[in-house]
Amino acid sequence: MSNAHEPRRLDVLLVSEQPLWPLDQGYRVHGYHMATGLAKQGLSVGVACLQPNSVTAPSSLRDLLVPWPQAWDSHEEEAASAWSGPLMRARLRLADHQGLDIGQLAGVVTLVEKHRPAAVLALGQHGPVLLRCLSERRDVARVWYAADEPVAFNLSCLTRLHGEERAQKVREAAVCGGIEALFARGIDGAIGVSPRDTRLLKWATGARSAVTIRNGVDGEKFSPRAGGQPVKRNSIVFWGRMDFEPNVDAVCWFAQHVWPALRESKHDATWQIVGKNPADRVLDLSKLPGVTVTGAVSDVREYARSAAAVVLPVRCGAGIKNKLLEAASMGLPIVASKHAVRGLERDTTLYPAQVCAEPGQWIESVLRCWSDAAWSAQLGDRARRWARVHHDWSDASARMAAWLGYITGGKATATAGAARLMSAAGEAMNQANELSIAAALLANEHETAATHEGRGRAPDGAVIASLVHGAEREKRAA
Repeated sequence: MSNAHEPRRLDVLLVSEQPLWPLDQGYRVHGYHMATGLAKQGLSVGVACLQPNSVTAPSSLRDLLVPWPQAWDSHEEEAASAWSGPLMRARLRLADHQGLDIGQLAGVVTLVEKHRPAAVLALGQHGPVLLRCLSERRDVARVWYAADEPVAFNLSCLTRLHGEERAQKVREAAVCGGIEALFARGIDGAIGVSPRDTRLLKWATGARSAVTIRNGVDGEKFSPRAGGQPVKRNSIVFWGRMDFEPNVDAVCWFAQHVWPALRESKHDATWQIVGKNPADRVLDLSKLPGVTVTGAVSDVREYARSAAAVVLPVRCGAGIKNKLLEAASMGLPIVASKHAVRGLERDTTLYPAQVCAEPGQWIESVLRCWSDAAWSAQLGDRARRWARVHHDWSDASARMAAWLGYITGGKATATAGAARLMSAAGEAMNQANELSIAAALLANEHETAATHEGRGRAPDGAVIASLVHGAEREKRAA
């Protein structure tokens, strides 16, 4: 009989420096839904966060939480040993710069010792720093669930910024590149939400395996508007965290290049910009006629469903835009930039948005959403079908279970947790055998090994990581 106080044995442990609730940032959205999705697959899942989660977290998350422990002395020594080597001083300096304490981070070693997971999935920018603490553990797969490749994300914003803002973004890219170069090299797995992000992560980390697992969307929560729910004529909406640079850039560009013509054409046109922490540049947009900047709201859905169209004029950033998936799931007509739909599955029979490149296309498309009810409804219905086919969280968690089964089953010492992962993978993939799963995943790795413009050339998103490598070599030579 097992001891009631014995730690719960886990198949998968998700770890994060920051809490997973509320769902107001990308890593929290995919972390929460993947954890609960894997649990629904029948796996024993734990979630450990260095910082405590909000008391408002739902029971679906609370039931998975395991407390972050004080590291045992031997585990602090193990973490320090894992950070050692020629680059130890650089690792310590970068961790200190980021406000990270190896003594606290070493708690992840204690978690693995207590719960014996087959795989540890680390979330967020600092995920590789946590995984580095486990590099001497050969019986657990270390996986960075990065979603977006952070260096490429930061570099994508550079052309939109000037002066000190640009310099700050370069520094952020350098920090991300440093984390990849100093902590992520040699991990077992990396996960991107788009093929491009996966290619970059594979190149930057040298991970043994990398896979693309696209985000899903909660179709029950983000359901279509109820029949008879009023829609405000000649209205548009944009939502997101409004201190996030890609969102700030998007609404400022739209306000300058598109909104004046829309307002001139429809004098009653309104635009709501919804989201917490609006930057000063965003707040200034409320001075424009017809524009409202709401700040934080309790529920974005009421603002979205009351608008005649959703606009996503995103010009930088990486990964998949959760707001696009949410709007599509609600069956709303979406007008989006090419960058906003980057990374989505390509399916000519179902496409989630009217895609625009030039201001004239934007103006024409939004005006048509306002004037052509049948076309607008068709656009929304197509988006809803797209979300249901391509972005269901249960499908994403099934793919995750299959891939985790593959990489844990392939380790020298397969644990009981790895066996359970393989079993869950078989159920999730309609009783597919291990060989077919491996073949599919190896095909995915073959895809991630290629670059867009030719094999063998390093992706430009990893330039900063290369610079960090070079700097450290020069330092050692000196």
